[in-house]
Amino acid sequence: SRLPAQQQSSNRQPRKLLELTMAETPEDFAVVRSIIEDKLHQEFYNVPTKDLPPRMQPRQLPNLQDAMKIDWDDWKSWEWMQPGWKGVKMHSQCMINADGSAEIRSVWK
Repeated sequence: SRLPAQQQSSNRQPRKLLELTMAETPEDFAVVRSIIEDKLHQEFYNVPTKDLPPRMQPRQLPNLQDAMKIDWDDWKSWEWMQPGWKGVKMHSQCMINADGSAEIRSVWK
């Protein structure tokens, strides 16, 4: 319903969809997205989850509460972070450019 009637005809829609996918403006992308969303909605609305294609089925993600405790202080035991370390160290530098922009650089010294 978002496109004019002549563009919605079933025999012209695949060609029009191809033409729209090659467009570059955000409005054209929004039209392509709405066409695809409408097709997916028509095909899969009220379909039980078990009957969806494998890629569309919900995944069993791990429960974050079951994850082991994260040691956020492990960096304190790294030898190069200890006082008196004589090896190479990484230094961060913030460089202000002539145009007013900034860059973060790192240097090993």
